[in-house]
Amino acid sequence: MRKTIQGLLGIPLLLAAGACAAAGFDCGKASTLAEKAICASPKVSALDGKLGEVFRAALKTHPEKGDALKLDQLHWLAGRDAAMVDFLGDNPGKPLPADIGQYQARIDFLQGLDAKAPSPVDRLQGALSRLPAGSYDVLADLAKVGAPVTVATDVPIQDAKGFPYEPDARMREALGQLDASSGYRKLAGSPVSSLYSVGGTAHCWTEAPFRIEGKKAIAVGVPAAWDGDCMTQHGMAKVGDDVLATVLANPSPDEMNLDVSPWDGKRFGPGNRLVLRFDHSLSPLGSACAPKQSPCDDFATAAMTAAARYDRSPLPGTLDRRLTGDAKRAYDAMVAAARAPKGIAPKGDTSAYPELPAFGANIADAQMKGYGPEASFFPIDFRGETLLGFIGHGHVGWRINDDWLVSAWRLKDGKLEPVASAYVKVNRGALLLSSVMASPPSVSH
Repeated sequence: MRKTIQGLLGIPLLLAAGACAAAGFDCGKASTLAEKAICASPKVSALDGKLGEVFRAALKTHPEKGDALKLDQLHWLAGRDAAMVDFLGDNPGKPLPADIGQYQARIDFLQGLDAKAPSPVDRLQGALSRLPAGSYDVLADLAKVGAPVTVATDVPIQDAKGFPYEPDARMREALGQLDASSGYRKLAGSPVSSLYSVGGTAHCWTEAPFRIEGKKAIAVGVPAAWDGDCMTQHGMAKVGDDVLATVLANPSPDEMNLDVSPWDGKRFGPGNRLVLRFDHSLSPLGSACAPKQSPCDDFATAAMTAAARYDRSPLPGTLDRRLTGDAKRAYDAMVAAARAPKGIAPKGDTSAYPELPAFGANIADAQMKGYGPEASFFPIDFRGETLLGFIGHGHVGWRINDDWLVSAWRLKDGKLEPVASAYVKVNRGALLLSSVMASPPSVSH
């Protein structure tokens, strides 16, 4: 949101989107959708005030991290604003719930900057300064740069004959449930391994960890982080001589969670979570103009300008500007056509996932190219015209990615005609901050 971004870039720092008594924000002057929604929710206002206090304390305690903290807070605020838009779209007129935008998790993260990491998480955290920008496979990338990390190899198996150990009764049962996605983990010198399978539209894991005794495989309890887990990456690794069950989760380009459970010789112990926060950047992946012209570099430039602004404040109205006279009448007519029964978004509803117009040009190969329900109209200038712009994340059904789709239409003979499209990639950048906290309870799916 505009006021929040301006406040964060200056001193003193105030979270503009907060309750007046808690964070110094005058709710009587609330102007954006997020500001008004926060002021209407006492619980969220209180959390926003607490977050403001914790954020200022972190700046004071860690002056060497000041730039990283300010930039990361901007990224977090954009994610929070997006969560508010989603909630309000699905629940019009209802107050924001206390868990909107994961305020408490953000507070815990900032307070965790002062926490002492337990062994061997402390060695992982100490090696993060060597992590290359854009890393998604943190453990493998740390191993490549010489950190004391060894990552297990996943060995696929098709049937029980491919299992190299003598299974006990529980492991025989697990082997009887093998499928095409099954395998076991091979980690040199490790006294423990796991038989796994992963599948389904939610990429869910089934794990059967076991202790290795000579040629025997003795079943052991499943680490809490592995219980009923989906949309993540499971693994095992050694940090020095310590063996860990690991889970990598990538909530967004700005954040990655690494959960680890150490092996104590008999069982996997309680888990710890290392939360990593990253910078990100935008880059044009492809663009096209009607009728079948590709690339379309001038529209890619216009799309990048719009996406850069919207990425920092993904709220309805962020890209609006004052139009007058013929320009306003023409734009209003395009919006009306888009919201007509056979328009792009009938009655303003984009949940039908209208497609990114490609004009025969492959501008986003293997990417999600359906606009989701959070997409927003805005006026965009292109080649001397004010057109109907449309911006939102890519969707395929319930799945959503973090990239931006941008398209433009003109009104011709009473119908909207697609003019240009662009796909803007959101790229994970350098590590900004890391924080240690206890792993949350497992969630079954």
